Amino acid sequence: MHIFKFALIPALILFLFLLFPAESLPGAENSPPPPKLENPLLSPTGNFTFGSEAILRACWTEEALRGSPEDKQDRSAPSGSSSPPERTGPKNRRAPLPPELQNSIRSVQPSGGEKILALTFDLCESPGEITGYDAGIVNYLRENGIRATFFMSGRWMRDHPEKALQLMADPLFEIGNHSWSHKNLRKRSPRKIREEILWTQGEYELLRENLAARPCVRNAGETEMDRIPPVPLTFRFPFGTCKPEALKFLAELGLPAIQWSLVPDDRGDDHSSPQIARIILREARPGSIVVLHANGHGYHTAEALPKLIPELRKAGYEFVTVTGLLTRARKVSNFSDCFELKPGDNYRYDFITGVTALVPQR
Repeated sequence: MHIFKFALIPALILFLFLLFPAESLPGAENSPPPPKLENPLLSPTGNFTFGSEAILRACWTEEALRGSPEDKQDRSAPSGSSSPPERTGPKNRRAPLPPELQNSIRSVQPSGGEKILALTFDLCESPGEITGYDAGIVNYLRENGIRATFFMSGRWMRDHPEKALQLMADPLFEIGNHSWSHKNLRKRSPRKIREEILWTQGEYELLRENLAARPCVRNAGETEMDRIPPVPLTFRFPFGTCKPEALKFLAELGLPAIQWSLVPDDRGDDHSSPQIARIILREARPGSIVVLHANGHGYHTAEALPKLIPELRKAGYEFVTVTGLLTRARKVSNFSDCFELKPGDNYRYDFITGVTALVPQR
């Protein structure tokens, strides 16, 4: 597999792509669309900013935002937890992707040699389980002003609506689509692939509408909801497995497929926090995308952050969201196939039933 590096279109064109007015999605419910993203808060440095500090502080107390250690624990899924969502298709969609963003994106080459990287955290769960929420990770990121991207599965959103809304409202964080039920989409039919993607877009949209209806949002200011994207702008494949049909559908929906270039193996309890930090510090490069987990299955991840964040900052790194990474890229490193660390290394998932963990073999 050869890496294809394409020069990005000028920043202005990519900027317009990100702000392209929402269009109605064929087959979606016939009701008024949510507010357009009229105030993108694109900083002079090119960071695409999400969320509203006013809404975050108006709708939740400090205690509610801090959560508790119990949030991290898994629970058994009740009967009916695998049922379809209330909204099976979003009302809104983005413009189709330009060719430069249509493959599986693993990293970028930043413009001007900037030392930027994206920390990403998966929040997912499979049928039969309700995973947790690692408050320690989120609290550290908030306390230290670290931008990050959270890839949420639709079922995780539905099972953790308040936590999902808190992350959605936080201007530090971008929310990405991580499929509905975290299944291997390389083994799914075209119809199932569409459902896994569209159901999650719809669930996010529904949660956003519910937030917009709260009195606390009205108290925060009438334009504050415009700061929260109407739909997720990026997608991550479960297990890092994909196929051409899925990539094509994502391109039509305007969702870049975000893989990763740096895997610190936080899904295994045998990796301590110093080991996780050491891997990231050793392998971090400008434009890296780091994959971690915040659903309670990232063992020692919260403890690793204080060991690596100050060191990366000392080395001159700036933390950006995935979309922020794309807007500041000179070239994008992408592949027509998806894999963990090297081509073909995730085909083992095609022969494992009920697999829920992402544990790359190094």
